[in-house]
This record gives sequence, C-alpha cells and structure tokens, in this order.
Amino acid sequence: MHWLRYKCKGIARGAPRDLAAPQYGRKRRVPFRLRPPDAARRSGRPFKLSRKTEMRLLPQTSAPLRAPRALLQLARLARILGVAALLAACAPQLASAAPQQAPNSRVVLDLPPGYTPSPLFSGFQNDALGVSFIILEAPVDEYDKMAQGFTPQELKKRGITDVRPASIARSDPHIYMRARQVSEAGTYEKFFVLFRTHDQTILVSVNVPAKAIEDGSIKPDDIAAILATARTTEKPAVRDLFSLSYLGPFKEAGTLVGTSKVYTLDGRLEPERRGVTRSAFMVAPSLDKRPVADPDKLAVALLASLPGYKEVKPGEPHDIKVGDLDGVEVWADAVDEDDGTPVRLYQAMLLGKDGGYYRLIGIATDADAARIAPQFPKIAQSFTLLP
Repeated sequence: MHWLRYKCKGIARGAPRDLAAPQYGRKRRVPFRLRPPDAARRSGRPFKLSRKTEMRLLPQTSAPLRAPRALLQLARLARILGVAALLAACAPQLASAAPQQAPNSRVVLDLPPGYTPSPLFSGFQNDALGVSFIILEAPVDEYDKMAQGFTPQELKKRGITDVRPASIARSDPHIYMRARQVSEAGTYEKFFVLFRTHDQTILVSVNVPAKAIEDGSIKPDDIAAILATARTTEKPAVRDLFSLSYLGPFKEAGTLVGTSKVYTLDGRLEPERRGVTRSAFMVAPSLDKRPVADPDKLAVALLASLPGYKEVKPGEPHDIKVGDLDGVEVWADAVDEDDGTPVRLYQAMLLGKDGGYYRLIGIATDADAARIAPQFPKIAQSFTLLP
C-alpha cells in the first residue's frame, strides 16, 4: 500500500492511494517527520518547517484510514523526560521485548520477537500476525491541533468506527484511542497513541487484524504495553531505499515519513511566494509488499484518484521497464481543485520483485509543462533500489 500525495503549494497535499492505502488530500491533513536534504544536515544549521507546510497523511499498512478533521488544520508542509522507571513499573510486561529504533525515525519501541523494521516505511511489521506499527513525527507545536482531531465524531466521518478512548501507562501529554475499520483489505482494529516530547509530536498507529484480537492471538493490553514504551532518541536511524541518478531541473527538498522523497525546482519545500502552485517530483514506496494483481488497473485508479485535483483525465497505461523492475506508466491532465490551475500529471508505478510497488509521480504546472513534463520519464528511468 502506498502513501504519498504532494501538493506544491508548500508541501504535501495528500497522497496517491490504492484500495487499501492511507488516505490523504486537502481534507485529510496529518503531519510528518521531515528529514532535510544533505546540504542542510552538513551545514549544522537547524532545519525548521514553516507552519504553512502541509501534509495530509495518516499511514497504515492494512486498511484505509482518513485523518481526523482537526488534522486538517496542520501547517502546510523527545525524549521522554523522567518516565522510564515509571513505564517499567506500570506497563504490562512483554516477554523478551527488546528496544528497536524505527528506520528513518527517532522513535524507539520495545517490541517482542517477530517484529522487524519495515523496509518501506518508518515503523515495524510482523508478517506472521499481519500487524504493523507506523510512525509519524511532527513539530512539537502541532500536538494541540492533532489532539483536537482524535474524537469519535471526526473519526466516524472517515469510516473509523467503534472509537473509544482508553488508558495507557504514560505520564507525558498523550492521547490513546482504539477503533475499528472495515475495508476491502478486511476488518482491522486500530490503536493510536499521540504524545508530545520536548521537541516533537509523535503519532504511532497500529493496525491489527480483527480476527487476531477475537481469537486471542493478540491481546489489546500487549499493544498498549508496546505503545507505552514509545520514546525518542537524539538522532534518526537514516536509511535510503532508492536513488535517482538523474534529477533534470529538480533538487531534493526533503524526506517524508521516513522513506518517501520530494523534489522541487528550487530545492525548497516552501514556495517563496505564499499560495504558489509549483511543479514537483516525488518517489514513495508502498507500505507493504502485497502483490498487485492488475497493475494497469491499479495504476490508472491511483492517478485518477489523486487527492487535491479534479477533472483528472488519465491516458492509456503502457508497460515500462526500469532497470530490472517492470512497471506501468500513465499520464493525465487535471485541474488543481483549489485554484483551478491546469496541471500535467505523470506516474510510473514500478513493481517490487517480492511484492508492493514504488510510485514515481511528476506534477507540472501549465506554465512549466512543455519544459518540465518531458523530464519525468527520464527521471523515472534513473530510479535504482539501494541494497
């Protein structure tokens, strides 16, 4: 499943989605952790996001989830202090739990055997049980706005039912909730913990097959015990999944939710002038390795449902090959639903060797299309998976 949709008025405005993917768009904003490009890291200067930076995202691997309405107020685009002993004393103990740091993240969870860092997103998965832990990191001052969105009323509007607050052994500012969602991927129990550290807001969402809860193979108290251990370290465990050897006119602007990257013409996530729609390119892996039964159909559906655009008119898909990866390429004309700006969309969906896919998406404004759009296939052809 997949997660990214970028709107160039600042930063992400949703995400391409499939039938079982996290939901994005101008009415589904959720924050993200952003890693600055290498130049910013090397400079030693703090990398800060404008509050205008938008991201409409709430990820998961097993069933669709739309972000609460309060998360729509997110800006465009930690440590746990003094509670380690309390957590150890109060939280239910899991046999043989060991700390693991999520890839491309500062977040650490104490996990029992069977959970491994995801190769595709910031989080962990247990393939045998079908359980996933997905992590989002946002600026610390986004906590209050995010917290306002976690209500039964708002979640219900997005297909999340049976929402109920619960308690968890944490002493920091936090919200812990359970819910349920039925999707084409099946019925899933959802667990959310939103908490604040001294310098970050962290959201950890857990997706558990409902059957696993019902038959007792997974106990809610065990999920709560894991979430009670969530904490942050000083540095992320950085790992890139792919590289682009050719960027054309684009420059890397940042890394979102651990593994997906955004590229802009000026290398900035924020436009110099507020409200300007910009051309961009992005790469994002699916959130799991589910086999794709009908690549042509899925590729067209994903592009046609790209949130933030209307009057999307996809062309005919055709097969491509990038390195040793098979894929599907499709173009579309569309209109920005906010300001009516015509855009040219490009998508190359590359199939992973062991399931899942990678989406390479180009967005060219009407003014840039003649110059920029021809570069999209060239950029896609330079895609390489890293070992």
